[in-house]
Amino acid sequence: MRLRIQRSHALWLVVVLAASLVIGSQVFAAWSGADSPGAVDAPEGVAQAAPSPTPGFGPIITAPPQPTPTPGAAPTQPPAATPRPSATPTVTPSGSLTPTISPTPLPTFTANLMGIQINPNMSVDGFETMLWLAKRLGVEWVKLQFAWDILEPQQGTFSQTFYSYRVFVQRANQEGFKVMVSIAKAPDWARATLDEDGPPRNPADLASFLTRMMGEVRVDLYGNSYFSAIEVWNEPNLRREWNGATLSGAEYMRLFDAAYNGIRAGEGGHSVTVVTAGLAPTGINDGAAAIDDREFLRQMYAAGLNNPAYQNIAIGVHPYGAANAPDARWCGQDDCGAPGYNNHPSWFFLDTIEDYRAIMEQNGDAGRQLWATEFGWGTYEGFTTLEGDPALPPADPPYLQWLDQQTQAHYIIRAFEIAQSKPYMGPMILWNLNYSNQELIDARDARAAYALLRGGEDPLRPAFLLIEAAPKR
Repeated sequence: MRLRIQRSHALWLVVVLAASLVIGSQVFAAWSGADSPGAVDAPEGVAQAAPSPTPGFGPIITAPPQPTPTPGAAPTQPPAATPRPSATPTVTPSGSLTPTISPTPLPTFTANLMGIQINPNMSVDGFETMLWLAKRLGVEWVKLQFAWDILEPQQGTFSQTFYSYRVFVQRANQEGFKVMVSIAKAPDWARATLDEDGPPRNPADLASFLTRMMGEVRVDLYGNSYFSAIEVWNEPNLRREWNGATLSGAEYMRLFDAAYNGIRAGEGGHSVTVVTAGLAPTGINDGAAAIDDREFLRQMYAAGLNNPAYQNIAIGVHPYGAANAPDARWCGQDDCGAPGYNNHPSWFFLDTIEDYRAIMEQNGDAGRQLWATEFGWGTYEGFTTLEGDPALPPADPPYLQWLDQQTQAHYIIRAFEIAQSKPYMGPMILWNLNYSNQELIDARDARAAYALLRGGEDPLRPAFLLIEAAPKR
């Protein structure tokens, strides 16, 4: 928005004050559910499908551990609010399940290895506010997840929501951000079954969509795509994300190969980093509901992931930690002690990234990087209902009741610090900024627990403030 300077100094002051009030009010409105997606006109002849929320993306330890450990004394109500963290504490590695917090200065981070995921289901004005908040965080990446079924509900026809999202990608680039998008959820016309979510029958349909999408979004002055990275699908080792096709790393690689070539054929496609789908930590390997993420990654390599023909690609990972600290490691037993979710290495941030790296090296793929396309820790502490009462957390997963906001903030800071100490780790995208409107909070939606924003007069959670305070280079 360009502010025109008028001859009258008094009028100029009025405009400045009005603009300040608008920006302040957007901080609350953007995730309150009041905004509707995209007041952006589609080209003539484009389907005017009503936008709807992007469903089904989220944190995501989705399957219960096997066996589910009995948690310790988990609170049934959110714990009492704790003071906002100072600008100095950080986490000192301890190797234990609960690291100590010392009052040493915050680490200095490399900003181009940090990102935040934004819920794009909002107006253009709301998205501008989210970009403003992302700038306050000091990160250089923003991630958006695109549900293909919403963007191309009829074959060959883009929806109004697509053109709203196109503006978001272009605006993020104009503001200096690198943009990662994740594409998942094939539309009904492309699928073999309509149960749950899943891939297309023909991988070429996804390739075609990606090529056309890139042609619509276009390139910058240097011929580089406005997409800095594209993640091909989301958690394909879960049946609920892969229904209608064989659940296997080999089957996923058929889709990845087509998508890779579709991206390279797109406008500016030479500049895009293609990222394999982040896999879900599950603790399950039954071949029906889920395949263990480590096993699935091995299957991907057996099916050709280390093919040298794939240039400028990265290996996606979702190193969620349940309620375990980022420094903690699996003890190698069925129960590592309360509060639970510790009977499998899938529930440990550090074990996950180190196990993935070991698999890469075993397959001669040490030259590529791991990119954390989602990570984070969740808590419902600090959320309130519309009436102002403490909001109840989801009953499942139970670990969302075991952390407070201070711990969430320090775990996130420490995870960034750990990752940036390892040369094989690329950008880390924190899940999430704003999946926490009042509707999601009242619905006890697990996605809200991971958000850096909350409602009310004090919308910035401690994790936001601690990331903002950490120096960046």
